[in-house]
Amino acid sequence: MKSLQTLFIAALAAVAFSACGEKKPTGDIIAKKQVEKAPSGPVKMQDSRFMEEVKVKGQSCYVNIVRRADTSLPMVSGDDGSKYYDNVIDVTIESHKDDGAAYESKPLFQKTFSKQDFASYVNAKYLEKSALLGIVFDRVDGDKIIFAASVGEPDVLSDEYVPLLITISHTGSMTITKDTRLDSDVENN
Repeated sequence: MKSLQTLFIAALAAVAFSACGEKKPTGDIIAKKQVEKAPSGPVKMQDSRFMEEVKVKGQSCYVNIVRRADTSLPMVSGDDGSKYYDNVIDVTIESHKDDGAAYESKPLFQKTFSKQDFASYVNAKYLEKSALLGIVFDRVDGDKIIFAASVGEPDVLSDEYVPLLITISHTGSMTITKDTRLDSDVENN
């Protein structure tokens, strides 16, 4: 009986010492999955402002672009049910003359764009779930100022959009076309 007690105490001591031993690292990395919460209210894209002086046929022009969320426009719903405010973008081009004696500034072009301005270039169903994402100065081509515009999914994680070109002539007339250039063509311009 005494040997049975000794055996029992030895087994209990072995279990106790092995339980207190240091755990060996397995190399497994365990991380909790972050669950993204949907925004509690409608999301606004960040307002932006851009200004640059460009030369068109030797004449200085100032290009101003201002993007802002417009709460009066219908909201856009993302694929995940999130709501987004649509944007409007003001584009202003002023020509400037400075002959040393007098300084003259005159408006060449001014327009507030919404996604509806591009409705004839974007599928109606796609346009309904899209927002006006941006308009950026692209380049001067001869006597024309060219802007790149995009209408697409307003979620910042999305890269879905329809690329468009807005061309403003030196007389202030405007044309809009789909941008069919490849990314490599755009980078080479």
